[in-house]
Amino acid sequence: MEYILIITSLVFVALGATLAIAYSLRKQRDAAMRDVETITRRLTDIEKKLGWVHGASQKEKEKEQEAMPATPHEDLSGMTDEELFEYLTKTIKEQELYLCSDFNRSAAMQHFSLSAARVGAAFAQGGGQSLPEFVRNCRLDHACRLMVENPTMSFVEVGEVSGFQRTTTFYHDFKARFGMAPAEYRKLKVKSEE
Repeated sequence: MEYILIITSLVFVALGATLAIAYSLRKQRDAAMRDVETITRRLTDIEKKLGWVHGASQKEKEKEQEAMPATPHEDLSGMTDEELFEYLTKTIKEQELYLCSDFNRSAAMQHFSLSAARVGAAFAQGGGQSLPEFVRNCRLDHACRLMVENPTMSFVEVGEVSGFQRTTTFYHDFKARFGMAPAEYRKLKVKSEE
């Protein structure tokens, strides 16, 4: 009889602990959901400020990119690697194509109606850097401007708005290029502007 009481007590203690853990996890989940909602609202505000269409699906974004004429009056096939490099980099910067998080060689090929070899040669021979390096540097330059112009914008938002798919990639690439974390960079730039 004594064993049954002990076992019953242990079952109730385990049940109580399980309920307490479940309650704690639910509170953490609810807090995380509130954080996600806050970030989503902030991103929506940023998108509106930048003139982006909120809620556009990936297919709609792809259609927008396809609809933009890459070369309305120019024949890219006759350009040298150097000329093509200049044209591609100028267009990517002017149209801010690098802000699209999935802008890569494949997207460039589609946008400019060029082969992979032609895009690769233009960057390797014409510019001495790869397309991913160029795009990464454009994104980092954009992030630097955002951090100084919008000192209250979080680094997660800065990375996302600048075209980085992951915040960790943004931090890693930023530190690799500038030798400091984004927070240190912002602090130095804001202080120097005062």
